[in-house]
Amino acid sequence: MNADDETLRIACRERFAALVESVGVKRFSGAMGLSTRQVNRILNGVQPNPFERVIRSLHAAEVEAGDAAIDFLCGELGGHFVRRLDGEAAVVNAVKECAEAIAALSDGEVDGADRREIREAIAALEAVLASHRSPARD
Repeated sequence: MNADDETLRIACRERFAALVESVGVKRFSGAMGLSTRQVNRILNGVQPNPFERVIRSLHAAEVEAGDAAIDFLCGELGGHFVRRLDGEAAVVNAVKECAEAIAALSDGEVDGADRREIREAIAALEAVLASHRSPARD
């Protein structure tokens, strides 16, 4: 195991522990459909950490598939995923996404595909903003 693997493992264990501690082992295990013993085994590193597995699965996948999975997760929590982008290509993409969103709304109807276009346009604009944001201005 290299240092990056160990750093990821420790970070995931800390994040998982914070989730469990936020509501307690008993409540957390009940919500997850696990026994308290299983949760404690995950916390102690005896059983695989689901948080680490998700991170590793995202690393193993193509970027677009990983981004879609993260966006789904964010959507389940009421948000959306924005990948930080740099360069002129990001600006061009943001303008393209906005044009597609406007075109999708031009018929006066808003369906699931239109909502996706709008989310993608907002994400593209936020990515451009994030790449141009300086700490002094925030």
